[in-house]
Amino acid sequence: MKIVHKTKSGETREALLKEYFITASLIALLKRIGQEAAKAAPSRPEKRVPARIRH
Repeated sequence: MKIVHKTKSGETREALLKEYFITASLIALLKRIGQEAAKAAPSRPEKRVPARIRH
């Protein structure tokens, strides 16, 4: 199935509907990967250690 887009200058552009589904599924996949990575990453270090200052 093809979708026809008209630009402001009057040109037409055909795109396959399959391209839209692939792009949408890639965006959803990357979003899911980001959410899972955020869950797996530690939000705070459990014990904070002050840095040593050398004089």
